[in-house]
Amino acid sequence: MRVLFTSIRNIGHYQPLVPLIEGCLAEGHETLVSAPPDLAERVAKTGAEFLPFGHPGDAGLEPLWRAMREVPEGERGSFVMGKIFAGACVRAALPALLEHVEKRKPDVIVREAQEYAALLVGEKTGVPSVRVGISLEAPLLNLHDVVPALGEHRKNLGLAVDAAGEALARERIVTQFPPSFWPDPAAQQLFRFRAASPVDNAPLPKAVPSAWSGSERPLVYATLGTVAGSMNELTSAYRLVLDALGSVPVHALLTTGEALDPASLGPIPDNVHVERFVPQAELLGHVRAVVCHGGSGTVLGTLAAGVPMVVVPLFADQPTNATEVAKVGAGLSVPYAGATAEAIAQALTRVLRESSFTDRARAVAAEIAALPPVSAVPAWLEDLKR
Repeated sequence: MRVLFTSIRNIGHYQPLVPLIEGCLAEGHETLVSAPPDLAERVAKTGAEFLPFGHPGDAGLEPLWRAMREVPEGERGSFVMGKIFAGACVRAALPALLEHVEKRKPDVIVREAQEYAALLVGEKTGVPSVRVGISLEAPLLNLHDVVPALGEHRKNLGLAVDAAGEALARERIVTQFPPSFWPDPAAQQLFRFRAASPVDNAPLPKAVPSAWSGSERPLVYATLGTVAGSMNELTSAYRLVLDALGSVPVHALLTTGEALDPASLGPIPDNVHVERFVPQAELLGHVRAVVCHGGSGTVLGTLAAGVPMVVVPLFADQPTNATEVAKVGAGLSVPYAGATAEAIAQALTRVLRESSFTDRARAVAAEIAALPPVSAVPAWLEDLKR
């Protein structure tokens, strides 16, 4: 079987594909990855063949990000979905992606949920596409935002009008979200899997100050993901989290992402250590709680490790993830709009003190552990091509 994976360039969108890419390679399938050139090095590490397609680039997206700042806060997610993901990114990706598919003739396309060019190319060439549900679906399908933008691309490709978004609605889904977070959809075939289980008894990462080893203070991991650090309007969120962590008797490791220099954050509390990046899998077996933005990768990894969290959602799917975490009792949500350091500190204190949060996080971890392993996904994909 020849499998083609596609992704937008954001690391947080690509990373959930990696277990699937590696799973297909391990089963001996010819595995291709098509994405913007920014991801070439990361794809190379998996051993998959890389096929680049176009991207608007920072210069091309800057006018859109600037325009988004004029959009009311509650409508910004819709703007990003329609104008950026389903608009400019698809426009840039289509020519090369269509050429790759026509030349390499994959048996199936596995696309990251916000990489929409593959949906259209699959329909154009007759190749079945599968959506990787890296985010909870209900708010992110956003048919009323995405479908009009895709309609313009469909017209250019000579595809039939799809005003109701039926192509999206019938697409099959593969996801790591357990049933407690994402009930089975009525009309779609959904395959759940679990990535590699958290490693027990892994050594404490070198990024954690050695002086903290053996301390009675709980260790907390804090992250706002890989994108927020590149957005000037969100750098104040890091200061908010730093001030919150500094007021709670914990040791905390905060990661900023590659785009944000830790030196730009100002004074760092004595009980906080800041790094640009630390693999969360190396940390989660050692922490008592996580303070995060609610990105799906962080939420899923934290839940799989049975760790409770405080979620400070910023944009996109994060408010929905935060709501679901609170709903299942595995943590608390402190919406970023109007949030204070005191409110985040109070939430973290509750999550650390009240055992029910850890109990619920461990219950979800058990639910995730019961899912089929990622090695079962290739066989499911093979069935789709028949």
